[in-house]
Parts: sequence; C-alpha cells; structure tokens
Amino acid sequence: MNYWEHETPKVVDTGKNVLRYFPEAGKLQISMPYWTNDAGEERPGKTVTLDLTAVQETPEAVELMRKIFE
Repeated sequence: MNYWEHETPKVVDTGKNVLRYFPEAGKLQISMPYWTNDAGEERPGKTVTLDLTAVQETPEAVELMRKIFE
C-alpha cells in the first residue's frame, strides 16, 4: 500500500523546494520545484523521502536537524 496514494499530504512550496508531509505515514518528502512534461502535466521534481520515525529514533539525526533549523 503506497502511503502517497492513500493520504493527502500537507504541502508547502518554498519556490525552490516543495515539502510534502504525510503525518500518518511518518514521511517527509522534499522535492525540487514542479515542472511540466511534454504532455502538459505538472510533475514534482526529483524527490527524497525522510522516514521521520528513523530520524526521531537517532539522537544524532535529531541534533543535526535542530542545528540546521536554529
């Protein structure tokens, strides 16, 4: 079951990145800006997904995230 097909994310577009937060799945996707393909469809740019449970369970990762966002 693909979480992105069953859960509507909270989306924030910064202009340089698009963040999609899936709270039920515990995932945060970070993408490059949307682009339009040859068929005229809007598509997300290259995307990475953070497993937030794994981040929360790793003290070093939590500390790194805190430092980044301070």
